[in-house]
Amino acid sequence: MGQLLSDDQVRTTLAELDDWDGDTTAIRRTAVLPSFPAAIEVVRQVADVAEELDHHPDIDIRWRTLHFACSTHSDNGVTGKDAELAARIDAIVAAAETAA
Repeated sequence: MGQLLSDDQVRTTLAELDDWDGDTTAIRRTAVLPSFPAAIEVVRQVADVAEELDHHPDIDIRWRTLHFACSTHSDNGVTGKDAELAARIDAIVAAAETAA
């Protein structure tokens, strides 16, 4: 079990992340990649990180648009695990955008 982040902690976390929003229930980001294969590659890389961290985001794929939601389901809210995963997702998305 993780420590749920307070409203202030979530706001601080969101200020440190690129393009994320949310609240104490979940943090969310949308990323638009240059192509469908690029989007799928981002999902593959996020899946590898999620397995490494044993913490998995919700991912919705719409052609080349990805919607990520991070929440610690066992704790019913946002924890430090979600902040860590979100930062890793940011790095993956940034690398994919740079490669395009």
